[in-house]
Formats: sequence, structure tokens, C-alpha cells
Amino acid sequence: MSETKRQALEKVGALNKNAEGVRSPLFDRLDFFDARDALQVKYEMLRCHEVDGLPISRAAENFGYTRQAYYQIRDAFAREGVAGLARKKRGRKGPVKCTPAVLAFLVQEKQREPELTGVELAARLLTEKGVKLHRRTVEKIVAGLPSGRRRKKKPPRGG
Repeated sequence: MSETKRQALEKVGALNKNAEGVRSPLFDRLDFFDARDALQVKYEMLRCHEVDGLPISRAAENFGYTRQAYYQIRDAFAREGVAGLARKKRGRKGPVKCTPAVLAFLVQEKQREPELTGVELAARLLTEKGVKLHRRTVEKIVAGLPSGRRRKKKPPRGG
């Protein structure tokens, strides 16, 4: 594979880091099939089972994946098409509950009533907006406000 193609695959997150694990005879033809192209490998693995009738365990093994990974790849492909074959960052994609509307609500309430505690603000947020946040999360959000009460740090012990 040319260095340019390798860099392009790496740039878009499509470089198959397990290219040596691909044992399908299809990928012996380097003029078309490229084991370092993760999208092509995943697609061919799915096709080998769906079209050629290769058992899932064999298809997964031939293309360097586990059966569990096969099912995950198949499901992503069914949901999103070819885009589902691309690697994605795992985990949360951003704040789930602390939306701009939630932050604005907390800021507004704290500025209106500076004496409100984190527990009280969290309870009000749950009652009025249906969003449950831990009191410490609420306290951290409002701690930076000019009207927010900040606790002074305790001096180190023994000093």
C-alpha cells in the first residue's frame, strides 16, 4: 500500500490495525482488496456471510474479528449503512443532563436566591424541569457565579 493511502486511511480512522489478522483469500489480491482498509474488511466480512453463506464464526475468523465483533459490526451496518462501519469514539458524546437550558435555569435560580443550597437547587431542578442532578454537580456549576458563596480552603493541618 502506498504511504499516501495509508495516511489517508489513518486520517479518517479507517486504518485496520489488525491487517495481518485478515486471512481471507480475497485479500491476497492486493490490486483491489486491501487488508489495511478497515471499512473494506468489515464490509467483505459481512458480505461473505450474507451473500456467500459462510458461517459467522468462519467469516469473523477469516477477517480478523470475533463473533461478538461481527454482530456489533452487522448491527451498526444495519442501522447506519457503510457509515456504521467507520470507527467511532466510544462512550459519552457530551454532557447528557447539563444542557444550556439546565445551566441557565441553575444560574437564574442562584442569582435570584443566592442563599439556595446545592440540595435545594437540585430539588428545584427536578421539580420544575424533570432533570435529576447530584447536589455536588449543582454546587460545582454555581460555584463560579459572582453571587455564589465559596468556602475558603482550610489551612493544611500541622502548619
